[in-house]
Amino acid sequence: MTCTFLSWVSFGAMGAIGVSLAGCEAPKPVPAEQVPVHASTSALVPSGATAGASASSQAFGAALSDATPFVSLADIYKDPQVYAGKRVRTRGQVVAVCQAAGCWCDLRPETDDPTNAALHSPVTHVMMHDHAFLLPKTSKSRLADVEGTLAVKALSQAEVDHYNAEGASLVAGAPMVNVDAVGVVLR
Repeated sequence: MTCTFLSWVSFGAMGAIGVSLAGCEAPKPVPAEQVPVHASTSALVPSGATAGASASSQAFGAALSDATPFVSLADIYKDPQVYAGKRVRTRGQVVAVCQAAGCWCDLRPETDDPTNAALHSPVTHVMMHDHAFLLPKTSKSRLADVEGTLAVKALSQAEVDHYNAEGASLVAGAPMVNVDAVGVVLR
């Protein structure tokens, strides 16, 4: 994140007048030639599933790898510590995305059933690794295939305040699943 501070003071017949401005801007995305972006859908499909990706898929960051095991969010939430520190592929519905830059999103398990308990499950917080790529701010409600390293941690009140100011609905102190994503495909 880049922060800029500007101060100006003027002395005149009316005394001193001062203005201070401060602002932060979203991190600059890494140029496309430095981050491999792949639109292939073959690496998106978990074993035993059929390829359902359409021409409207968008890939961000590194290509998702067939060698990385696919684990559903529902299975991760059964015992998240089993996957802590491990690289996985998973899939979920985007329920929030950073409105400042697109540097994070929150996922819930995918479901078409409005009575499904997954709609009330905790969110999985996905950070785009080192801000190397950003998601469109309009990604909410899309299905996201994600690959990254999973961690289970409680966010501090300062972290929660920061994310909630950008569009999240997180609660401090409760352990939550976090993914440091190296690649995301939106469908």
